[in-house]
This record gives sequence, C-alpha cells and structure tokens, in this order.
Amino acid sequence: MQPFPKKFFPLLAIYLKIFKWRLVLFFILMILAATLLNLNIRFFSDIIGAIKLDNPDSVDIMLYVYLFAGCSAASIFASRYADYFTNKYFLIPCKSRMEQDLFAYLLGHSYEFITSKQSGMLIAQKNEVKQLPEMLSRFKWDAEIILDVMVKTIMLMLISPFIGLGYFALGVLVIYPGRYFSTALMKANKIRAKISAIVSGRVLDVVNNLETVKQFDNVEYEKQRLRPLFLQRYNSVVKSTVLFFKQYTAVGVAVSFSSFLLLVAAVFFWSKGNITTADVVFVLMALTGGLNQLGMLFDNFQHHKAAIAKIEQGLEPFAVPHGIVDTPNAVKLKAKNGKIEFKNITFAYKGRCKPVFKDFDLTINAGEKVGLVGQSGSGKTTLVNLLQRAYELQEGEILIDGQNIALATQESLHQNISFIPQDTVLFNRNIAENIAFGTISATQKQIELSAKKALADEFIRAKDGGYESFAGDRGCLLSGGERQRIAIARAVLKKAPILILDEATSALDSESEQLINKALQNIIDKQTVIAIAHRLSTLKNMDRIIVLDKGRITEEGRFDELIEKGRKFAKLYFAEQKKSGGANA
Repeated sequence: MQPFPKKFFPLLAIYLKIFKWRLVLFFILMILAATLLNLNIRFFSDIIGAIKLDNPDSVDIMLYVYLFAGCSAASIFASRYADYFTNKYFLIPCKSRMEQDLFAYLLGHSYEFITSKQSGMLIAQKNEVKQLPEMLSRFKWDAEIILDVMVKTIMLMLISPFIGLGYFALGVLVIYPGRYFSTALMKANKIRAKISAIVSGRVLDVVNNLETVKQFDNVEYEKQRLRPLFLQRYNSVVKSTVLFFKQYTAVGVAVSFSSFLLLVAAVFFWSKGNITTADVVFVLMALTGGLNQLGMLFDNFQHHKAAIAKIEQGLEPFAVPHGIVDTPNAVKLKAKNGKIEFKNITFAYKGRCKPVFKDFDLTINAGEKVGLVGQSGSGKTTLVNLLQRAYELQEGEILIDGQNIALATQESLHQNISFIPQDTVLFNRNIAENIAFGTISATQKQIELSAKKALADEFIRAKDGGYESFAGDRGCLLSGGERQRIAIARAVLKKAPILILDEATSALDSESEQLINKALQNIIDKQTVIAIAHRLSTLKNMDRIIVLDKGRITEEGRFDELIEKGRKFAKLYFAEQKKSGGANA
C-alpha cells in the first residue's frame, strides 16, 4: 500500500474520487432539496404578499397555497431521500473503506517501526485519526447549508442584484473569515493536538505499567513528571479558545451588521416600488433563516479546523512508508525441508555506527536442532529477527531451502516459521482461538490434539469454560507456564518446518520448565529448530550449539564437545551450575 497523505484534504480527495459518481448524485439531490425548500419559502412569501393587497380577489391566493403545500411535501421527501441515499450509498461505505485501509496500513508497518514508537503515543495517534470518517458526516451538513446559501443567493439576485450579491458576501465572510484569525487558530490547534497526543501517550504508558509504578512507590513522581505537560495542554486549550472567541465575535458582529443593512436596503427598494411586499417577506425570511445557518456553518468550520489539526497529527504513522515491503515480483516461499543459510550478512540498527553482524556466515541443515548461546548483545535475538525479516539486511542474503527470503512474500515466509517467545502474550479471546491463531482454519479436534501434545489439554479442561475460557488481556488469566504451553500448542498446530524458541523457559519455575521441555520434545522431531537458551543445561539434546560473541561465532559443536574444550561455553555452564547449586543450598 502507498503511504497516506500527510494532510487531511488530499486524503479526503482520494476517497471522494473512489465514490465520485455517488458524490455527484448526492449533490444533485441536495440541490433539488435546497431548491424545493426555498421555493416553499417563496410561495409562503407570495401568500403573505397577496393577503396584504387591497384587492385580494385579483390574485388567486389558493394557487399559492396549493403550490406551498405541494412544495412542502416534495421538499420533505427530497430531503429525507437525500439523507437516506447519502448515508447508505456514500457515507457508510466511504467511512468503512477508510477505516479498513487505515487499519491495514498500520498492520503493514515493520517490527522495527512499531518498536521504535511509544505504544501509548501510537494508540493516541490512531484514536485521533478515527475522527476522520466522522468528519464526512459533518461535511454533509456543511454541504447542505452551502447549497442552500447558493440557492438563496440566486433567488435573491432575481429580486435585486444588490441584495443577492450582499447575501453572497455574507456567506463568503463566514466560509473564509479573516486570514489573521484563521492562520493563528490553525497553528494553535496543531500545537494543542500535538501536546494532547503526547499527554495521552504518557498517561497510557503509566496506566499500562501502573503495577510497577506502585511497586516502586513512584506515584507522586509520575504525577510531578506529567504536571508540566498537563499545564502545557491547558495553556494550548486556553489559547485556541480565546482565538476562537475573538474570531467568532468579529465575524458575528460583521454578519449581523451586514444583514441589517440588507434588510434596510430591501425596505428602501420596496418604498421606491422596485420590489413587492412578497419580495420583502422573502428577503426577511432568507436573512432570518440564513443567519442561523451561517452561524452554524461558521461554528462547524472552526470545529473542523481543530479536528483537522488533530487528524493531521494522528496521520503521522500512516504517512510514513512501510519499512519492509515485498518486492514487485515476490514469490511464495516453499519450504519443504527447512535448511537455513546466512550468507555474508551485514546488519546494523538504525542510528548505530557499529554493525551487529559483519560478513557473517552460518548454515543450519534441514531438521537440525541448533542452540544459540551468548551474552546480552551478542546478536542471538537479532539473528532470529533477521530470519523472520523483522529488519532488512545492509548486505548479504538469508536463504531457506535455497530461496532468498528478501525475494519472497512476507506472508509465505511467516507461514513457514513458528515462534515461541520468552514471554508469550495472548489475545483477549478464548483459548481455542489463541491456539488456532497461526492456523485459522483449524477444527476443534485439531486444536485439542495440539493442546494434548503441548501438555495443555488437562489444565484447559479443568477451567470452567474449557477451551471457551478467555485468556484475559495479554493472557493475564493464565500463569506463565500455561501461556507457554498455549504457545507450544499453537506451534504444533501450525506445523511449520522451522521452529524458533527464544528463551522459552527462562521466565518459569523449575516445575513449569520441566513441563515445557517435555512438551517441546513432543514437537521438535522433524522440524529445524533454533533455540536461544538462558539456561545452558536445556541445550544438552541439541545437535549443535553456536556460541556468539559480538556478532561472531566463537565456538560451535555438541554440548559434550564444548564442555570438553573447556572454553567460554564450558565456563558459562559451570558458573551456571555453581550458581544453581548455591541457590539450592
């Protein structure tokens, strides 16, 4: 997908173009409704004018009454049908399309982009953009008022060009008020929107980590930390409100004075015999009704400016191009065996001069079980992230069964890899849905069979709702061991040829770790496995262990071979055993 425009109106134009013919019909219906409504006012004015005649018999008043009644009915029908048509065939599908496109684009961002953003800020921006579809409904009301003003202007021009042009000038005054106020107010609204987004992001960040805040007794600290931001937001709101009041007052005075002059002009022309009594009544009713509409239009426009400023602030993540995209001729990856090759790869994170890997080579044969070991920063997690194409390489290539993953579709790549993280995060859905997340079409029987292999079936059935029990927000209703077994069941069901274990047992107690390791042994017979291990003892059954240090392979071999060599791996292992023995003592 192409990035969205950074500005509101170019974005709106995209969707108006998609529904352009429906938009044309909408304007035709609105013009018809506005014309009938103003003809209705005209016929009512003619009735009043006819009653005021000295010889009412000279005019067929009933003709105007019939026309008034018929036009009233027609205008009501036209207005209601225009609303029905606009909502069903334009507003609803346009808003739905826009919301889906925005959501799809957000999901298309790379792992690197998402992790570089504060989650609270990202959610706050997404919420700002949610106002965009709703503005379409408000624009519909504006269009109705503007079209009504145009029809009134034409009918007033037929009465008197001076009055008609004066009424049109009132509309322009409202639609395009003083440039000083508009520019200053728009700037103030943008600042207000930016500060509001920052405040929302910071607040959400604190709420999401409220348990930690309380545990470290930093409630007062967080209050003081956010207080300056709250003050900035308060000042920005006050400034924009003051500017709006000044503009509203200035335009209101100008419109009221101008409309008074137009009414005086109408009376003057009537006194000279240039226009009829019915014309004066129509001018009076047009000005009375029109003033209310113009006031609403002005009010709407100011709210639109504030909303547009917020939306443009929220559009930032949607206007940024996707960091990782499929090549134009990307093919579907077909991994049958699961052989993995890192060939001469070089990679550095953005903003860092020193690369994590430089001319790095590693081959993992099909069905081989490989453990990755190394201190923090050695490149273990980066390596498996590169395999999943969470980041783009600067040089080199990664092959799966001889196929360059950079030339394959991301969807097919991820279909061939199962991933069990250190801390599994589940959706707030039932357990069956969480297990089937990697295989959406799975049957209940397949889900339950996968859970049995992951040693999860027993604890799931022990719950009141069984497989229909909800996992809670991020899996909070399950223990760490239970979440990990759900993740294993998900991997069993997916049946991907490559399995990545990112310290899958490091956060668990000994009993849970034994269960998880037993469950893992049930599923890694035929798969190619890459295991990042925190506890080195869990790698005893690996075919090969790779020891990384600063992006380089310093040792590799089977567990026993590395222990016999007595180098870094052996030292790390014996230090772990000593620490474990001391803890047990």
